[in-house]
Amino acid sequence: MKYISLLIFLLFAMSYGLSANFVSAGPQSTSYELKEWGFGSGATQGNTSPSYSLYGVAGQVENGKSTSANYGLNSGLVFSFQSNTPPAPVVTNPGSNYDRLKFVINNGSNPQDSTFAIAISTDDFVTMHYVQSDNTVGTVLGVEDWQTYTNWGATSGEYITGLNTSTAYKIKVKALSGLYTESPWGPTGSASTVDPSLTFGIDSTALNFNNLNSSNSYTDSSKSTVLTTSTNAYNGYIVYGRVTQPLTFQSSAIDNYAGTNANPSTWSSTGFGYTTNDSDLAGGTADRFTNGGAKYAGFSSSSPGDPVADHASGIITPISNEQFTVSYRVTASATTNAGNYQTTVLYIVVPTY
Repeated sequence: MKYISLLIFLLFAMSYGLSANFVSAGPQSTSYELKEWGFGSGATQGNTSPSYSLYGVAGQVENGKSTSANYGLNSGLVFSFQSNTPPAPVVTNPGSNYDRLKFVINNGSNPQDSTFAIAISTDDFVTMHYVQSDNTVGTVLGVEDWQTYTNWGATSGEYITGLNTSTAYKIKVKALSGLYTESPWGPTGSASTVDPSLTFGIDSTALNFNNLNSSNSYTDSSKSTVLTTSTNAYNGYIVYGRVTQPLTFQSSAIDNYAGTNANPSTWSSTGFGYTTNDSDLAGGTADRFTNGGAKYAGFSSSSPGDPVADHASGIITPISNEQFTVSYRVTASATTNAGNYQTTVLYIVVPTY
């Protein structure tokens, strides 16, 4: 019986010894024990070689962040190097344009050499497009489309072109300050394009010249037509004028004046002609009708006619009720047959969108 008791004791002792092998404890004092622990980066500033350097911070979290619907709390080295997310850009349509919108981005206090990309969408970014380096819209964001704050117009901004008419657009911006620093897309700004517009009018649909006789030297130069145009055509407009025939009565006619639109002249003979007060007219020397006093030309009878008024391209603010005056002169010879001479003058406005 003594042998059996001893055997049981030895088994118990072995069992106790096996249990003791699995007992572990963390760093502790008389009052506390650290159950979970490990070694971090400590207080090192960096580990370097002639070719490389390794930067670290104590407590580095790999891409860790805490977010809500409105805020994000980012932690770790990745986010300490990340560019600031740009605030919402200002997007407007100051010219009531149909194909372009103006934007001014905010650099978000990023460094001066930071670059920015701009995304644009008509469906709240379900479909994403990008503003290209030439200010058009494309489907791909290329390296060249990341531009500095200055190149995007700084506080003056720039225009995105080639947009659809009467469409609402949203744009947003992200920043890049170097390798691995790209920020998230920022909040959006929005504006809408409008439809193209054009109105054109003349102040009278009929003019009657004075009776031509010896007392007025067979001349009347007192009649005129005021042309009024409004449009948001970005490239402006041109008004052309022509006649359907010379001033005609039965088989007799008063010919069109000899001066031409490209080379008008001071009145010097008989005929029917016109002058315009547009001192910046296309189709020749800009002030050819106004330099040194009124110069005259005869009307063309070919379509669309010759330019008599215009407004050059690059319209930022819509043209509203812009007026030019076309003045007429007729001089007959003493031997011209008496009668009621008539013609029709046609004016055609051509906007360039």
